[in-house]
Amino acid sequence: MLAAIIGYVGYAMLWLPSRPLDVSHTQYAIRTGDKFTHRQIDDAIGVMLDRKHHDWHGCRMDRIRYDEAWSNEQLRLEHQMTIDSPGSSSSMSDAIDTYGMDRVVIFQSDFQCPTGGDGSFGTDEQTGWTDTYAYAPSSPKAAHGWVFIDSGY
Repeated sequence: MLAAIIGYVGYAMLWLPSRPLDVSHTQYAIRTGDKFTHRQIDDAIGVMLDRKHHDWHGCRMDRIRYDEAWSNEQLRLEHQMTIDSPGSSSSMSDAIDTYGMDRVVIFQSDFQCPTGGDGSFGTDEQTGWTDTYAYAPSSPKAAHGWVFIDSGY
């Protein structure tokens, strides 16, 4: 009995919080247009998950969405905000200035960190988290052609 309790405590307290990001049941919704091929978007998602795999221990990725029209509109609004508000800044707007609007994308994801993560997310499902990347294959910062720009709400 004691061995079972010690085993459970070890599993719950040590393994679950430190296990890699779980993507085993992730659902993907991809709506591309003329900006990028489906293969390029798949590569970007791979880079994004590799990055999260190392940082989001104990978390589960439920959904990843890329809708080119939505992404383009969010980028346009963000860039316009920095134009309309002199002195303001935005990593997305800076990326547009650096790489061009036609090279920047925003992904949305839903995830949960029931036993892990750094504790900042809490244990409830998080929806609408965004990750911004720029396609810049010649950049030394690029992984599979993609440069991480920013993430958050």
